[in-house]
Amino acid sequence: MAESVYDLLISGEREKGIGILRDLAENENNKDAMYVLGLLYNDASSIRLCSIDDFCLGKNFSNYKKARKIFTQLYQNYNDPRAAYALGEYYDDHWYFSSDYKKAFKYYLFSAEHGVPEAQFNVANMYEHGDGVKKDLTQSVRWYLQCNTTSLCGAGVDGIDDLIDQLTGEQYELAKSLVVNDMNEVDIRITTARQVVSK
Repeated sequence: MAESVYDLLISGEREKGIGILRDLAENENNKDAMYVLGLLYNDASSIRLCSIDDFCLGKNFSNYKKARKIFTQLYQNYNDPRAAYALGEYYDDHWYFSSDYKKAFKYYLFSAEHGVPEAQFNVANMYEHGDGVKKDLTQSVRWYLQCNTTSLCGAGVDGIDDLIDQLTGEQYELAKSLVVNDMNEVDIRITTARQVVSK
C-alpha cells in the first residue's frame, strides 16, 4: 500500500495521487500538495500527464500558465522559497515566458536567502556575470560559498578560486562573513511528494 503521494505517482497510480494532491491543496491549503501540483503541471508533457484533465495545453505542451499561477499563490500567500525558485526559472530563459533577468534575480535571491541551494548557485552566477543585477564578485563568492555548505554544491573553494583571486583579502573576508552556516536546506525536487501522506 502506498504511504505517500510520491509512491502513487511513481507506481503509476497518477490520477489517484493527483486527486489526493488536489483535495489537500483545495480543502486543507497544504503547501506541499500545492507545490507538487505546480511541479506536475510544469513537467506534465515530459512525464506523460497530458491525458489527465488540464495538465497540458493542447496535446503536447505542459500547462505552464497553471503551474505559474500555483507558484505565484504559494509565493504571495506563504512566502514559499520553492515557489520563488520556480518563478525565477520562468523569467530566466524559459522558452514559454519572456525572459526578465531582474525578475529572475529577485525570485532567486528570495529563494537563496531561504535555503534553496539551486537558487544560491544561480544568484552567485548572476552576480558573477551581471545578469539582472550589478556585477559584484564579492557577493558572487559569498553565494557560491553559501551553496558550498549544502549537499548540492559542496565543492569547497576549488571551483571558485579564479573568482577569489580577483578579490582583495578584505573582500574575501567579507564574503566569508556573510555565509550563514546553519541555514536549513530546502528541497525543491519532486521527492517533496514523500511528505504528502496518502489517505
